[in-house]
Amino acid sequence: MNRRRFFQRSASVWVSSLLPQWAGSASLSRKRRIHIGAETNAFGVPIKPLSHLLELVSTLSKLGYEGFETNTRCLEEGRDQPAKVRREFEARDIRLISAYSHGGLYTRELADRTIAENRRIAHYVAAMGASYLILGGPRLAHVDGKLDMTAVHNTTEGLNRLGEAVQKEGLKLCYHNHWMEFEDDPSEMSFILKETDPQLVWLNYDIGNCYIHHLGFGPNPAAFSREHFRRIAIYHIKDVGLNSQGKAVNTELGAGRIGLKDVVAPLLQSDWEGWLTVEQEGNYPKGWQHPVAVMRQARDYLALLTSSWKGSDASGDRD
Repeated sequence: MNRRRFFQRSASVWVSSLLPQWAGSASLSRKRRIHIGAETNAFGVPIKPLSHLLELVSTLSKLGYEGFETNTRCLEEGRDQPAKVRREFEARDIRLISAYSHGGLYTRELADRTIAENRRIAHYVAAMGASYLILGGPRLAHVDGKLDMTAVHNTTEGLNRLGEAVQKEGLKLCYHNHWMEFEDDPSEMSFILKETDPQLVWLNYDIGNCYIHHLGFGPNPAAFSREHFRRIAIYHIKDVGLNSQGKAVNTELGAGRIGLKDVVAPLLQSDWEGWLTVEQEGNYPKGWQHPVAVMRQARDYLALLTSSWKGSDASGDRD
């Protein structure tokens, strides 16, 4: 443990000794269950070489993040020496939560290739210390304006197969939603929830993508969180505002239109354990102009939200 973390934890113990016993216990319980992570795409995608990634995760650690996620392309350089890469992360007092991959599963042949490639990735990512592999998928084909159900069922079958393959490498598979999964009625997400095995496939819930489509259709982000948080292992936390043209734009956490307090409420009220990962994408694939300041604000906001929350009467959406 480095000196900074030693003094932080010593101060936490001292402060907790001044609180009523019930308050200290609740606070420690949340700290053990709910972890705050960072997606590196605030700095741009991909981040290369590996030495640059190590510099950035050092910065994230100093900002107080417990773990980080990154694109698989950022880790390829270290795939032949994953144990060494893991030691580099540990030396910086931060852990790799997961790696983000992308691939289609909508035909059997494509699914076979995607599963083989991602099992290879899962093998070295697990050795780097990760607990999860995240997969995002493409928009599925439509026939006469409706989802192609063959593509839907192939995708859910492929997710189950990939989840089993990833599990054999020591990881959990999380499916990352974009806007497309909420586009239709019934939605692709509804089939993912019904047709995938919850012991093999979890969700990486991107609340910003959900909110963008709540503007015209789709679920309220807080309502979706309340209903499905047991299937969600990782939340991608962001906030969204509207510009003068009514277009959704990223904002600082707490300054936008997503009711973040209500999104995380079921996590704070239960025994849920997992990651709240800040995903401040900036102008993807470019990063923010001042990414350190953006990530500092986000970390401070989430730390305050998770430690001081006592409930809310808000509806979960500021519209």
